[in-house]
Amino acid sequence: MPASAFAGPNAAMRGAEVVHEFPYGAVQLTGGVMKRHYDHVHAHYLALDNDRVLKVFRQNAGLPAPGPDMGGWYDRNGFVPGLAFGQYVSGLARIGATTGDKQCHAKVAALVDGFGKAFVAAKNPYAGPKAQEQWAAYVMDKYVVAMVDAYRLSGVEQAKTLLPIIVDKCLPYISPVSRDRIGKVDPPYDETYVLPENLFHVADITGDDRFRKLAVKYLLDKEWFDPLAAGDDVLPTKHAYSHTIALSSGAQAYLNLGDAKYRRALENAWKYMEPQRFASGGWGPEEQFVPLHQGKLAASLKSSKAHFETPCGSFADMKLARYLTRFTGSPVYGDGLERTLYNTMLATRLPNSDGDYPYYSDYGSAGEKRYYHQKWPCCSGTLVQGVADYVQGLYFHDDSSLLVNMYASSQVRWDRPGGAVELVQETTYPVSDTVRLRVRQAGNGKFAIKLRIPAWTKGATLRVNGASQAAVPGQFAVVQRSWKAGDLVELTIPQPLRTLPIDDQNPNLAAVMRGAVMYVGINPWEGIDQQAIALPGALERMPGQEQSYRARVGDRNLVFIPYYNVDTERSATYFKTA
Repeated sequence: MPASAFAGPNAAMRGAEVVHEFPYGAVQLTGGVMKRHYDHVHAHYLALDNDRVLKVFRQNAGLPAPGPDMGGWYDRNGFVPGLAFGQYVSGLARIGATTGDKQCHAKVAALVDGFGKAFVAAKNPYAGPKAQEQWAAYVMDKYVVAMVDAYRLSGVEQAKTLLPIIVDKCLPYISPVSRDRIGKVDPPYDETYVLPENLFHVADITGDDRFRKLAVKYLLDKEWFDPLAAGDDVLPTKHAYSHTIALSSGAQAYLNLGDAKYRRALENAWKYMEPQRFASGGWGPEEQFVPLHQGKLAASLKSSKAHFETPCGSFADMKLARYLTRFTGSPVYGDGLERTLYNTMLATRLPNSDGDYPYYSDYGSAGEKRYYHQKWPCCSGTLVQGVADYVQGLYFHDDSSLLVNMYASSQVRWDRPGGAVELVQETTYPVSDTVRLRVRQAGNGKFAIKLRIPAWTKGATLRVNGASQAAVPGQFAVVQRSWKAGDLVELTIPQPLRTLPIDDQNPNLAAVMRGAVMYVGINPWEGIDQQAIALPGALERMPGQEQSYRARVGDRNLVFIPYYNVDTERSATYFKTA
């Protein structure tokens, strides 16, 4: 987050961070599975037709509206007209700032200009009646994040001008009080409690304290933050994605108001989410947190094919992990971020050119990666934002330490008073176990490098210029020395095969993990969920393949591969273990 997010008259009240994120542009991916996904998403959204994306807003304003209809949820008579426009702009601004792609910034400027002209000209701020009636706060929040990122990351001054206009024009349609949402279908549907995160940013950008007061007004304290901070597990029956993304509003409340209640609420929410998680890191079958100790996760494998609202849930979960890393400096949230990233967002099916996007993950015995039944759903917006934020979870820093939080081929530049530091990371992790980090530029050399050693590993080894250092699972390995250009850090993280039971009522129904990565059985046959398999012991590596295993089940081979490598095959995630 830019330093400007912490400026302003209330700086003395703000909550403390243990470590800080790097600004967009300081970290780039340079290779590996994460970069391939990032590059594909970059190209896909850059190629969206501007006129097509803007058409619904121009129609609403009575302006010429060239280009084909978007269709699906996005259209004027769709479920939430224009719903993801702001997220497309936000994601492109983040990708442009990270990669230096001027065409991303040009597209952001053109989309803001076209939207701004239509928004100002229209009597109604919403592009269709359903957005106005049911999703007024939800859509306003997306308009706002578009302008925040367009201004901060793409330098579009028009976006700053539009921010107060958007809020003032949308507010008459929004509930005057923050209202909770229960479950997937129970009203009220609108999510007023997601507004504060970005309203705090509006206050910082404009210098207008009324937006800060508005952010405070819409915090969901009574139903969410107060009980969580007090240690009450109020997750069951809550709508899973919207309440998780609301935790980001709590994070900004902590940063802006300095009230430790919000930090405690986030820490407790993470703790209560842990037993809600599938092996992938996802949660919320049918978009709802379930009561614990009743076998509800296991039961959902047969009753539902909507086990995790992906990519929306991934975006919310990864943001929560990053906020908690900033607030606590604990490696446990890096473990969680890694698991969620590889098995949910990165594992989604790639979109097509007609508005078909991934939505739910299916962990049943004949699971498939499907597109959502309506075109341009909400997950089309969180997909580009979430992938754009891959770089944000890789490294953090404090005044004297560079924290390596995730392992992927990448580079980071850390501008600090002791002189600029540049670190290059080379690895094929999680395909292989080895990571090499080379100091390209050392500044004055007076800093530490901290490396997250995942809690699930065994026998991790760390060498600095060939000399061994301690590496304890579940902790940061701290290397403090006087660094110079060319210094080499070599880390080996063994990724053992293991199983994770689905819940405490079904300890012998488990998924296979290799390190942080969930492995699934592909092309499963009917009845596979009833056959006991001695996992992980029955698995043997397939000849010549680093990421494929097989188990002999009767007279058949069941092949296991990373879930992120599954394309259109059916897959099974959970098995009876012998």
